[in-house]
Amino acid sequence: MPVGAGSARPAVLQSVLELGATDRQMPAEQAIREVVGVAQTAEECGFHRFWVAEHHASLDAVSSAPAVLIAHVAACTERIRVGSGGVMLPNYAPYAVAEQFATLGALHPGRIDLGVGRSSGGTGAHGKLLEAALRRDARAGLEFPALIDELMGFLDPPTRAQTSIEPERPTLHLSPRVASPAQVYVLGTSENGARTAAERSLPFVYGLHLGQSKCRPAAVERYRATFDPGPRGARPYVIASLNVLCAGSDDEAEQLALHTACNAVRRRTWTALGESPDKAREEFLTRKVLEDQQVVHGGRSTVLEGIERVVKTLDVDEIMLVPFDLTGTGRGRTLRMLTGRQAPTLAVAAAI
Repeated sequence: MPVGAGSARPAVLQSVLELGATDRQMPAEQAIREVVGVAQTAEECGFHRFWVAEHHASLDAVSSAPAVLIAHVAACTERIRVGSGGVMLPNYAPYAVAEQFATLGALHPGRIDLGVGRSSGGTGAHGKLLEAALRRDARAGLEFPALIDELMGFLDPPTRAQTSIEPERPTLHLSPRVASPAQVYVLGTSENGARTAAERSLPFVYGLHLGQSKCRPAAVERYRATFDPGPRGARPYVIASLNVLCAGSDDEAEQLALHTACNAVRRRTWTALGESPDKAREEFLTRKVLEDQQVVHGGRSTVLEGIERVVKTLDVDEIMLVPFDLTGTGRGRTLRMLTGRQAPTLAVAAAI
């Protein structure tokens, strides 16, 4: 049962974005098993999609290779759509991404989504080092629209294209050939990302979960106002991602949210500075994280009301929930409580 089913809430699709967050003390093998467990819970609870993010040079996430993780998650689930939220396109050759997702589409027909973004997937502190390690050109972000065009050229039927870089080259075939190439979604928080999606008739995923400091509210309006209908999309389609945490009561959810936010502050602030935590400063920064990232937390009714407010305010077609917790158990709990499901009886995840 989707979020809010059986009530007067907006009839929008609900999906899940998995950031692959983990406690630094947790073995990577266990963290990945927990990601798969959350995907299985999302499928049991009736969510439409399950996407994984791309993060690099991070000790706090295990989502550095989205195509590989998608393949494993899709193999451990049966029905739910699985995709990237997203592949950071400037990190790769578009043809390589097209081949990866064509292969995924052949392995799991009709279940694969390809969300693409322009960032590096790393933190500011590692920006230059990461660009060098990924062989990423410093101007790659500016070339994002052209990279999408090249990617779409390979994905669009017929499954062949000439590269925009060397148009005199012979036609390239995309292998393997699939009947239904992965749907492409453009991720963004700004009017630039919105315009990139609108001009190409592609769905737009508004990254509200990234926080108020990064999001530009006018982006969704710009997307709808400039959307150009075409073969890839006849009308605008907006997905918004939202941080959520659901518990047995508002008080319990508040404590859980503060715990997760405090861990984030300790990792980003005190560890980076090499200092011992200042309790007053830490509490201030913890509250600021919850406010900036707009974490909707509370008991079931409180969270559903918060989700409904975002759906109505942005008038989205789909809401993508980002469970705000460091553990797979906590993320799964949020999804089950929101949909009124009991703990699953199946194994938490298949072995890697």
